[in-house]
Amino acid sequence: MLLRLVCVVVLVISNVAAKDDIDRLLDTVEGFIYGIDSKVVELDDDTFKKEMVNYPTAFVEFVAPWCPHCKRLTPDFERAAKVVHTNDIPVTFVKVNCDGPGYHTCHDANADIYPTLKLYRSGVEERRYYGERTPKDLVRYVLNMLGDHAKLISTEEELNKFTVSDPQYMFVGAFAEDTPLKKEFLKQAEALREFNKFAIVTDPGLLQTLGQTNGVVGFQPEFLRSKWEAPTKAFTGDPFNLNDFIQSAKVDLVGIITRKNAKDFEVARPLLITTFDIDFEVNRKHTNYVRNRLLKLAAEYAPRVSFCMGNLNMTRYYAPDDRYNDTGVLMTVISEEGWEYTVPKELEFTYDNAKKVVEDVLAGNIEAKPYKTEEPPVQKKRVKRVVSTTFHDIVLDETKHSLIEFYSPYCGHCKALIPIYNELASRARNDPNIVIAKMDATANSVPRPFESRGFPTIYLVPKGKSVRPIKFEGSRTIEGFIEFMQENTKEELVFVEPEEKYLKKDQPKEEEGEGNTGSCSGDSAAGQCSAGKQEL
Repeated sequence: MLLRLVCVVVLVISNVAAKDDIDRLLDTVEGFIYGIDSKVVELDDDTFKKEMVNYPTAFVEFVAPWCPHCKRLTPDFERAAKVVHTNDIPVTFVKVNCDGPGYHTCHDANADIYPTLKLYRSGVEERRYYGERTPKDLVRYVLNMLGDHAKLISTEEELNKFTVSDPQYMFVGAFAEDTPLKKEFLKQAEALREFNKFAIVTDPGLLQTLGQTNGVVGFQPEFLRSKWEAPTKAFTGDPFNLNDFIQSAKVDLVGIITRKNAKDFEVARPLLITTFDIDFEVNRKHTNYVRNRLLKLAAEYAPRVSFCMGNLNMTRYYAPDDRYNDTGVLMTVISEEGWEYTVPKELEFTYDNAKKVVEDVLAGNIEAKPYKTEEPPVQKKRVKRVVSTTFHDIVLDETKHSLIEFYSPYCGHCKALIPIYNELASRARNDPNIVIAKMDATANSVPRPFESRGFPTIYLVPKGKSVRPIKFEGSRTIEGFIEFMQENTKEELVFVEPEEKYLKKDQPKEEEGEGNTGSCSGDSAAGQCSAGKQEL
């Protein structure tokens, strides 16, 4: 029975490091040699629109030949393409050179940072990929994007198998009839299918097994189940809050943080991140030693403080200096305001030392602060200027709906957005609950969980949800911004006609230019290069 299965107490199961289905797929091209018999289709301005309609599902990399991160990605992208082709997986891998014959295609796709990866269906862009760029992650992603976004489960055997099928949280929608919650569940399953597995149950017997007739049940990955917490979490509330449940359910007492799920953990602040060489197979004893002590701490201090652990690549992510070379256990604190503090590596990880760090966090003895900030400006315009030290008070005001733009003063796209953003602020002037703000991300630190890998990057922070911002991915038009804000707030927002000075504002033109004038940042796993040739 399912209930007996999920209630078994498991401290740690080592199968996380064992070969899974993706590993076996990668083995089918074990003799892969980069550059020989490539299965990546190269398209340009003349062929992109014409050919893409012929591909039911296509995974596209927009790259620049001078970008070092693109150079690192190319062989992995080709290997993933070879795996997909060899195993008859119906996805076409496509490459576009943004600093050559594909320049206008990249511009039309808003691919102004490199590399940019996007999924297309029959020539229509569906979504952008932000995950890891290893061959395994790329193959896993395209597999997740095929088939139904919520698998229909009809038998107990299928249900038992599904709830132990993935190293990430799995969600089952249990519905006896069509309801608003079912509709929202299917919507969330479509939006989040690249991150988690979703299934739906309507069979009366299975509904009884799950104990739900109009609810959603989250199942913890099998290898993380422990005596410290329940292996399942259930939701039966307002459909508007389902996304919050899904995101928060994935944060265990001591979960494993990766680049892909970092935001799920970063919203639960203050957060203690412990990074070391996690390996439930080869390094199982040490991994268990750390996690069991963190579980003991979490059982005492959660939810006042949240806990997670990450692998060594996450040490580089949170401590980008020579400290990430240390192969011991490094502790990093993210404060309630979203700023980071790395505990000196000389402090050995023990239960007592980790507890002292937690006590210092709660007592306010650990000072996490931005690495850089400007002086707070005098507010003279409808668009509020924000700096790192004023970010919390202005953008994260829980009584406001805040739209925040992270920009660079050298970015052509940002300059082109200025009159549109000004008009938006003018249209929102009669609603005291709306804040339209911007921050120069080249002169100020960006707090977690926000990030700005390219410019402009825009987030909405709905009222009362300051810890969980929503990234704007739509059309940067007045209509696009207003629709986005209305869709993601529960109340009706007030927008009026703009003031006269915004009615006929000319927008700056973007210069195309030629050659490598871009800049690059980040590490090999998730670094990106900006399209400097589009700057003014």
